[in-house]
Amino acid sequence: MRRAFLVAVLAAALAVPPAPAQSRAATGAFVTRLGIDTITVERYNRTAARLEGEVLGRSPRTSLRRYVADFSSTGSLARIQVTWHRVGAAADSPPLRALTAVVGADSVRVELRRGDTLQTSAVASAPGLLPTLAGAWAPLELFTVRSSRVRRDSIAVPAYGLSGEGARATTVVTLRPLGRDSLLVSSGTARYRVRTDREGRIVGLQAPGTTQQVTVERVPRLDIAAVATAWAALDAQGQAMGILSPRDTVRATVAGASLLVDYGRPRRRGREIFGAVVPWGQVWRAGANAATQLRTDRELIVGGLAVAAGTYTLWTVPTPSGWQLVINRQTGQWGTVYDAAQDLGRAPMSVESLVEPVEVFTIAVEPQGQGGVLSFAWDRTRASVPFTVR
Repeated sequence: MRRAFLVAVLAAALAVPPAPAQSRAATGAFVTRLGIDTITVERYNRTAARLEGEVLGRSPRTSLRRYVADFSSTGSLARIQVTWHRVGAAADSPPLRALTAVVGADSVRVELRRGDTLQTSAVASAPGLLPTLAGAWAPLELFTVRSSRVRRDSIAVPAYGLSGEGARATTVVTLRPLGRDSLLVSSGTARYRVRTDREGRIVGLQAPGTTQQVTVERVPRLDIAAVATAWAALDAQGQAMGILSPRDTVRATVAGASLLVDYGRPRRRGREIFGAVVPWGQVWRAGANAATQLRTDRELIVGGLAVAAGTYTLWTVPTPSGWQLVINRQTGQWGTVYDAAQDLGRAPMSVESLVEPVEVFTIAVEPQGQGGVLSFAWDRTRASVPFTVR
């Protein structure tokens, strides 16, 4: 009954209709979901000179960030501060961590304070700089509003992205209209499809070009305190969301060979996986976050491909008609960094449909005779390839 009550509180806090497109309110809120799971909520207030907001996150445990950005008379960033707070702490309690960035004529000077420890750093600046903050969408709205006022085929805006560890290099955010009410927003390897109102404010967002592939919905109001109470209570009951895609390892001894597979394990979260979250015909990291790694101390024959003892990264190419396993010599990279020139080779995989869906992506090594089977299972699909030990 207690859990049902908490779920009801959360639902009531989030169940509000979308904001009308014609509204000129300088306040707003966003709900971010990964599949069927809400992972962050945000609310903000904006004027010409200042943007203030707070972001409540659920992974791995409930956390709260507040941000305040001040702008010059030309609308570019002058100063921004981000603070991290303990959920449920008194309003006047000092933050757990504070990051302050001040924009000068040619540099952004950054101070990161943790308790009594202060770190300083600096990066080069650029004219017209605007801020970005991971997991916060009101700062991104500054870019979409600017794009709506410029009304060109595309614009490139210099950006300073804040992280929890201090200074990062300035980047460029590119915005290209896709129609009367939508934009393609690109920043590094991230791609966002953003729906906007006539004033350029974000109405909704999809992120098919990001690691998490989240969806974002604008809501006119949000009771963050109620959501924080509900999420913190779930944490206390041992029902914290945890890491979105935790790392795991598979160890096996097969015909005298020691094998290790290290990979990230995303959850299905009610989503259609293959052909949607994982596009057909594209190289996929076979997991999440950092690239999946295979280590063997003996030479293997994987699907007819000779693999010498050593460490490799594993990738797949799923298609409706079949899968391929890709074994690559490059190691230690993020899962979006794939270099085909470093491929050792590719091997065909057998694919079967599963009656019951697999919620958490799972890699398995199953010994058989003088070798075994390497398999990947997620949703209602299992792809596998046989191997032997030479």
